[in-house]
Amino acid sequence: MNQSYPNKHKKNGESGFANAAIQLIEKGLSRVVDLIFAKNHFVVFPAGELTRMWHDIEELDPKMAVIEADKLVDTVLKRANVRGDSLGERLRGVQKLVSRQVYNDMWEAHKVRNRLVHEFAHGIDAKESAGSIWKMKKFLTDLGAFKNDR
Repeated sequence: MNQSYPNKHKKNGESGFANAAIQLIEKGLSRVVDLIFAKNHFVVFPAGELTRMWHDIEELDPKMAVIEADKLVDTVLKRANVRGDSLGERLRGVQKLVSRQVYNDMWEAHKVRNRLVHEFAHGIDAKESAGSIWKMKKFLTDLGAFKNDR
């Protein structure tokens, strides 16, 4: 008994499923390529320089350390030609290049910096400062900014 079944995969085009699968693969490969090249894009200082600057920041008093670390994050993004009129806008521009947690942590650290700068007599202890600075460094590390420093 020889039954003929309709061909789900047309010769002239692909089925919806196959087309969707190919688009997913292309999107994934595109994302991987973007991430590889983007990580190199954030190496904006000569080898060892970012690590040296970060070490200098860690030696500052807690309040100044957070402020200077935030400025260094902004400098890296500016030098990498990330668009935006403020650090907040530039952060939104690189949101997809880091994990959601790292991105959210960077925002939290930036908010700490904003409170230090904009609220009268707002202080910070060494533990909170170290946590904020670590979040900023993790953000830059995940962007690949320290790549030349290893």
